[in-house]
Amino acid sequence: MSWAVDAYGHERVIQAEAEATRFRLDRALGTDKPDLLERDDNVRETSVALEINVLDAILEGDDADAIRKSAARAYQLCRAVPLPTDPVAAGERLLRLSCLAVLGDRGADIRRSLTNGGLPDLPTDAGDWGLRVWATTLDTWLRVIRKQGWEDLDRVQQNVAALRAEQAACEPEFLAGLEASGAFGEAWALVPQYHLARAVEILATFTGQGAGLDGRFDVQQQMDVHLDRAVGACEQAYLGELNALTRFLVPTVKTIISNSIWTVTRAVNSRVSQFVENAIDRAQHRPIFEMLPPQRHALAEEGLLGSASRSVVVSLPTSSGKTLIAQFRMLQALNQFDRERGWVAYLAPTRALVRQIARRLRRDFRAIGIAVEQVSPALEVDGIESTLLTESSHAEQFRVLVTTPEKLDLMLRGGWEESIGRPLTLVIVDEAHNLAGSRRGIRLELLLATINRECRYAQFLLLTPFIENAQQVASWLAPDSHQDISLAVEWLPNDRVVGLAE
Repeated sequence: MSWAVDAYGHERVIQAEAEATRFRLDRALGTDKPDLLERDDNVRETSVALEINVLDAILEGDDADAIRKSAARAYQLCRAVPLPTDPVAAGERLLRLSCLAVLGDRGADIRRSLTNGGLPDLPTDAGDWGLRVWATTLDTWLRVIRKQGWEDLDRVQQNVAALRAEQAACEPEFLAGLEASGAFGEAWALVPQYHLARAVEILATFTGQGAGLDGRFDVQQQMDVHLDRAVGACEQAYLGELNALTRFLVPTVKTIISNSIWTVTRAVNSRVSQFVENAIDRAQHRPIFEMLPPQRHALAEEGLLGSASRSVVVSLPTSSGKTLIAQFRMLQALNQFDRERGWVAYLAPTRALVRQIARRLRRDFRAIGIAVEQVSPALEVDGIESTLLTESSHAEQFRVLVTTPEKLDLMLRGGWEESIGRPLTLVIVDEAHNLAGSRRGIRLELLLATINRECRYAQFLLLTPFIENAQQVASWLAPDSHQDISLAVEWLPNDRVVGLAE
């Protein structure tokens, strides 16, 4: 903790956090009384202390984990404080809150909040040029953080283009008025605001296209140029609040770029590139611009996309996007054994989950030419399934098979891998904690052992929200080539309320 928290008092901080949690719960249940929170000086003053704590960590160059923890704590408390009624002040507050959320790995929370609550009605067409520039810049940054489909990204480009088109006509008169009144600080404020507008334009272009302006891939360096100049202008003109906000934006931008689907999947293979382009396409109802922290952790930080490990156990919280992680691993395996026309088995424990997974994989893989088939859990292979599985045309051959462990066991014991002449290259086990079950767990364990023994090219990916011996399970399947990817339960996709009744 920084000097700000030490000076304010740890007990007061803990008390304020408890009050903020109660306020958030009341708000979620519709029983909140905003006037009570407005009068709660302790919560509001503590929110300022925790923001200073995060800014202090940024300025001191603390490691990313320390900043993440400080930002997550500050976000949880600051989000309980009501927004100002003035649209511009509300926009500034929301942008600082957004920075805390992104830095604290709560980006999904703030995007949902900005979507459900909407953005402030900022005066982007104000007659005062300085107000128009700042209002437009705030609106633009909030949109690039929210990313509510392509509409927000397009609006970013429109906002900046409008400022650029109007600058020559509006700026001279505005500056002349400031010179006459001696308000030089407002004139200086235009300099960092212009750089912030240019920076967010670059960020929006990268978010949608995977490259910065002019097709350049050094997007972080492009951003640094404008953010550094914005900070320098703020310091030279003694613009304290704008300087602090810009300082928050510097590491926030780095986190947004690191979470980008383009960054996480860059230069893997052509199939992954095709999949990403389809996932972000304008035709998608919900384009994927950004990875969740657990997805970034597994694919980029733990190197799952480039992993050569035969056996990988991914233990991540529920709703952390394990299916998308599995899809990227499938693409890697299919690309690796493309010449052999290898196939992937996705095992789900129930009929309903089999149908759900099959629908999603068909939807996502259809555009890149990967055929997905679903086989019923019935303990026999009917004529229709037999025809689908033995298709000889390369264009029609299934590359992903979704079924239950029991059905795959039946098929392999019946010699299906040999009969179709194509190797099983990857087995994905959803809800892999079922290995600990009594009857089904033993059957699943025997199936994996059989595949490991008899299928030459088989690799394994086990997905589970919780498993205590992930490392042991991974090494059991491949003693010399295994990996355990786990993320502590401190990351949660949203707030959870646990109630106790007596």
